[in-house]
Amino acid sequence: MSSRAPVNVSQKPAAGAAAAAARTAAESTLIPLNLVYTYPVRWSRYQILRDLIQNFYDAVGAGDWSRCFSWSRAGDDLTLEVQDTGFSYEWLLHIGASTKTAAAAGRFAGFFGEGFKIAALCALRDHGWEISMASRDWELEVTATDLSVDGATLRSLGYRVRKRSFADATWLRLRPFGADDEPLLEAALLSFFYPENPLLGARIWADDRTAFYHRSARPKPERFPKTGSGPAPGIVFAARQAMGSFEIPLVVAVHDAGARNRDREDFLRMDVVETLCTAVRRLPAAAAAVVLEAMRSRWYAFPARLYDFDSVYPVVHALARRVAQDAAVRQRWRAAHPDLLVARRVRRSDVPAANRRKEALAWLRQTGRRVRLVQNGFAALGYPDLESACELEHGFARAREPEAAEARYLAVLEQLIRASFPRVLPEEGLPAVRVIDNATAAWRGSSDNLPAADQARTAGGGKVRYRQSYIALGRSLLAPEQFAEALATYLHELAHVHGGDRSAAFSAALTDLIAAVAGVPEALLDARQRWQALARRPPGEG
Repeated sequence: MSSRAPVNVSQKPAAGAAAAAARTAAESTLIPLNLVYTYPVRWSRYQILRDLIQNFYDAVGAGDWSRCFSWSRAGDDLTLEVQDTGFSYEWLLHIGASTKTAAAAGRFAGFFGEGFKIAALCALRDHGWEISMASRDWELEVTATDLSVDGATLRSLGYRVRKRSFADATWLRLRPFGADDEPLLEAALLSFFYPENPLLGARIWADDRTAFYHRSARPKPERFPKTGSGPAPGIVFAARQAMGSFEIPLVVAVHDAGARNRDREDFLRMDVVETLCTAVRRLPAAAAAVVLEAMRSRWYAFPARLYDFDSVYPVVHALARRVAQDAAVRQRWRAAHPDLLVARRVRRSDVPAANRRKEALAWLRQTGRRVRLVQNGFAALGYPDLESACELEHGFARAREPEAAEARYLAVLEQLIRASFPRVLPEEGLPAVRVIDNATAAWRGSSDNLPAADQARTAGGGKVRYRQSYIALGRSLLAPEQFAEALATYLHELAHVHGGDRSAAFSAALTDLIAAVAGVPEALLDARQRWQALARRPPGEG
C-alpha cells in the first residue's frame, strides 16, 4: 500500500483482488451497454480519474468528503472507497441516465451518470485500465463484448455483474495503477472543492452558493486544471470542480454554476472572467473590500480591445461598486487608500481626450505626489478623476493671446522658421501662437492637434496628419536667455503635424529639423541677436 497521501483524507487498506478473480463466469451476468468502441470521445487518464472520483464526491458532498472518502494502493491496484453510501448499478447501464435527478426526489443516494460510462470506455479502450466496482449487494467488472449490427460485429463496452453480501460501503478498483500515475491522482483529488482542501488558505467569505478563500502556500500539482500557459496561482471552482486559473492568489468557487461539457475541458479566460463576475456580485461589501485589496495589481487594468472578454476589468469594477454600497466599509476603504485617482480609459482615436490625458499625466509627475491611478469603477467610492484634479490645481496649460512684448519674441521665431525651414511648413503656413499663462502648467509647449481629413502636405512634400489651430509656448520661454529653449519647443510642437510623440513620422520630422538647424548657423546667430536685443528696447516701443 502506498504511504504517500496526496490529499488530507484518510487511507484504508485495499480489499484483496484474489477473491474477485476466483469467481467464475457462471456466477455473473454479462450486460452489454451498446456503447461501441468507436464512440467519438477521448479522455486523458487525468480526466478519467477525476470523473471516477467525482461520482463519489457528488454522492458524499463537500462537507463529509474528508470523513467518508479514502483511497489506497496495493501493488498495481488503486481503490477508491466511500463509507455509508450505496448505489444501484442500474444507473450505470443507460447513456443519458443519471441519479442526479432521482436523488433530488430522495430515491437514491448516488450520483453516477453518463460520466462513469464514458470514463470506463476510455479507461479500457484507450489506456488499458480495468475497472471493477461494488456497492450494496452487487459487484461488477467493466469488460468488452461483441455486438452484431446488420451482419457486422462491433466491439462494445459491457458489465459483468454478480451478487454479493450486502455492505454499506462502496468501492471502485482500477488497475494497473503505478507509481507514475499518483501525480495524476493527486491533481484529480485536489481539484474538488471541500473545506479541508490544502490548496485553500484562509476563508474570506462563503455561503451556500459561493466561496472566496485566499490561496494557501501549497503549490498546485503539475496537471492541475489551468487557464492558459502562464503561472497563475488563483483557482476557479465551478460546480465544486476546479476548472481554471487566474493570476491573483485567491480561490473563487461558484457552486451553482452550469454543468461542464462532456469532454471536461479546462476553462478559457472568458469563462474564468464570467465566473469571477458572477461570484463578486454576490459578495457583501466587507468581503468585497478584502478581495479588491487582493486584486490591487489589476486596479488599473483595462480591456485591450473594444470587446475583450479576457480582461478582469469588469471584476475590479464590480468589486469597487460593491465596496461603495456600505457607507462604513466605504469610509474605511477611503481612509486606508487616500491617494487614488480615477483615470478613465481614453482611446487613441479621441485625440483631444488623449492629449488632455498626456498633459494630466505630465502634471502628476511634476507634482512628485505618490498617487495611484485606478480604473473608473473606483469613482463609485468617491475618488476624483485625474483630469479633474489637474484642472483644480491649474495643471492644464491656459493659452491666451500674446501681449505686445511677447509677440515681438514670437515674431523672431516665425521669421527664422519661414526663412530657414520652409520645407516643414504646412501649405497654409504657420499656425497662430499663443502663450501659456499659468506657471503651474505641466507643459512649456503644447499644440491643438486634430486629425487631418484631407491629403494635405507640407511644403517639403511630407504628409500632414494633424491640423494645428494654434501652438502655445510657456510665458517663461519668452525671455532674453531662453532663445534656444523657445526655438526647440516651437519646432517640437510644429513637428506634430506629422504625428504623435511616439510615431515614426514625428521622429523623422524631428531628425530633419535638427539637420536643418545645424545647416544655418548664420541665421541662428542673427535670430539670437535680434531676440536678445528685444530686452534692451524701451518699454512701449512698437
